[in-house]
Amino acid sequence: MLFFIGKVFLIFFILITNANCVEKNWFKKGQFEDWKVFAKAEKDICYTISKPKKMEGEYSLRGRVDVIVAINNNFQDKYYVGFDFGYSFAENNKVKLTIDDKFVFKLDTFSDTAWINSFENPNLNIKIIEAMKKGKVLVAEGTSNKGTNTKDYYSLVGFTKAFKKVKDVCR
Repeated sequence: MLFFIGKVFLIFFILITNANCVEKNWFKKGQFEDWKVFAKAEKDICYTISKPKKMEGEYSLRGRVDVIVAINNNFQDKYYVGFDFGYSFAENNKVKLTIDDKFVFKLDTFSDTAWINSFENPNLNIKIIEAMKKGKVLVAEGTSNKGTNTKDYYSLVGFTKAFKKVKDVCR
């Protein structure tokens, strides 16, 4: 289990470190509405990233807030969906995702991120990606370790094309 958490943390650290700037090993491969696509030079890790269109909550300051959908060909479970919430979560907290009021998912949290525990839910990443491809709006709801409730609204317009680009680039 510790290996899994370490793997997830490492993947998110790599992706998040490179999400705002293109370094020598990362290249922007396209933009589809609000979804930007990046790939590592070796094309073993590719991702699409988006920021919320609207954010609700009684907070004065939040850090990075975004959603990342990635393919990492270095692992057997190569699909990843993760969220940066811009604040720390209490231990054992869950995040609720709702897509078009049709699909509802619960995600685990770690530090200021929400992600899927592939050991407990091996196909959940793929289920969320498929729902995102069918949807128009994704709502991510969380509660900070200080008890502040937030609700972030992401547009899914362009996601299907962005994810197709991720898959094409990261074969």
